[in-house]
Amino acid sequence: MSSEKKVYKAVATVTAYSIFTKFISLFFKIYISRELGAETMGLYQISTSVFYLFASLTASGLPLVISRKVAEKEVIKDSKGYQDLLTGALILGITVSLAMIGLLYVFRNHLGSLFSDKRSLPLFLIIMPALLSTTIYYIIRSFFWGKKEYSRFAFTEMLEELMRIVICLLLISGVFFTISGAKAITYAFIISDILICIVLIFMFFSYGGKLSSTPKFKEIGRPALPITIMRIFSSLSITFVALLFPLRLMQSGLTMSEATASYGRVSGMANPLILAPMSILGSLSVVLVPEMSEKCARKDYSALNRQINSGLEFSFLVSGIFLLCYLALGEEITTLLYKDAQSGRYLQWACFIMIPLSLSQLTQSAMNSMGLEKKSFFNYIIGTLAMFACVYFLPPYIGIYSVALASFSSLTISGMLNLVMLKKFTGLKLEFIRSFLSAMLFALVSAYFAYSVYGIVAKALGVFGLVLSAGAGMGMYVALSLVTDTVKLNTFKIKGAR
Repeated sequence: MSSEKKVYKAVATVTAYSIFTKFISLFFKIYISRELGAETMGLYQISTSVFYLFASLTASGLPLVISRKVAEKEVIKDSKGYQDLLTGALILGITVSLAMIGLLYVFRNHLGSLFSDKRSLPLFLIIMPALLSTTIYYIIRSFFWGKKEYSRFAFTEMLEELMRIVICLLLISGVFFTISGAKAITYAFIISDILICIVLIFMFFSYGGKLSSTPKFKEIGRPALPITIMRIFSSLSITFVALLFPLRLMQSGLTMSEATASYGRVSGMANPLILAPMSILGSLSVVLVPEMSEKCARKDYSALNRQINSGLEFSFLVSGIFLLCYLALGEEITTLLYKDAQSGRYLQWACFIMIPLSLSQLTQSAMNSMGLEKKSFFNYIIGTLAMFACVYFLPPYIGIYSVALASFSSLTISGMLNLVMLKKFTGLKLEFIRSFLSAMLFALVSAYFAYSVYGIVAKALGVFGLVLSAGAGMGMYVALSLVTDTVKLNTFKIKGAR
């Protein structure tokens, strides 16, 4: 099988798993939001945002470096080399995670200031021990990533989500014992996290994976450091928003419950829909990281640049489909899913985040694959500072929509800076711009068409009218793409992959 066909197959495999995972996750969040309410969802999101802040300290830079190093060592058939690195990463990750758990336990009575709503603190303390299992899970999973075992890589994520849903439903239903509200979701989080870690360890050794008696720390720790710092800042930014945004809303006149519910609408209702394209685009990034690492190892920058341009064209094409649906029917979609129209009005504005999100994610993956972690980190910091400014200054004026503008500004700035760096180091030509402009124009035209169709059929067809109008909009989008021949449905080609 040619390298091009292997890439297509890999993207399709990861996408299938990812779509199913995101699908069941989305509908589980719909169930939780409808049954328990936006406030409960907000409490859970606040506690997990703090958890992932500390998880970023324990392992976040290691998995990406492991996947890259394993891919590079595979080129020269050096299995002993990546065994040394994997063992070193596990020792580093486990040591840091145990130290972090110990410190958090000692200072548990002083952690309240980390939470905008202190009711989230007990939830965080429940999931805190999962820092260890999460760290081990991330590192071993990255081994399969670097080995291009995409089925194993994607299957574990799907299995974890399934476990989490089943356990939560069992706890809420009282099959064993009843735990209600946000605690049920939280206990499901930690139990599923530990179980999937055990499953992954078993998969690693049954695959023939081995650890080494000569672990290497410097070779894995040095490139992982800037990525770790960037992930820490990423988690800090999420935690910062979870802390600051409700406070700023309260300062503008909302009660604590109203502010927490608003954050729940943003993070627990609208954001899963905004991130829906990542089921496909995330698969693309997963597959391209080892591919681009190999191209860099061979110094084949022309093939690398073709992969970047093709990936961006494909990303904008997919984002345009979701953009037209949310822009035209956002309020109707969230009313149907969550019985909440306000989150839909936010979605209609926030859906534009998908465009710079695609740009930032793929260009960042390219830079990390090239060993440009430090430059990628500084670009991210500049974008994050813009986000902090928006979250602090804008809530009194535009309320919940300040989060959307903050995310859009941050991702646009970091993504554009990444493009500048890639152009400098690889001679990247911005061939994707024509496809981007066409996709956005077609999305806007198709959104208006979908909105008009819904206005005609809504009263007569109800929910079926929503489906019909969304389908009509997507049909027009595809038709415009084919007729003009500017955005091709087969735009994603990994040329030069051989």
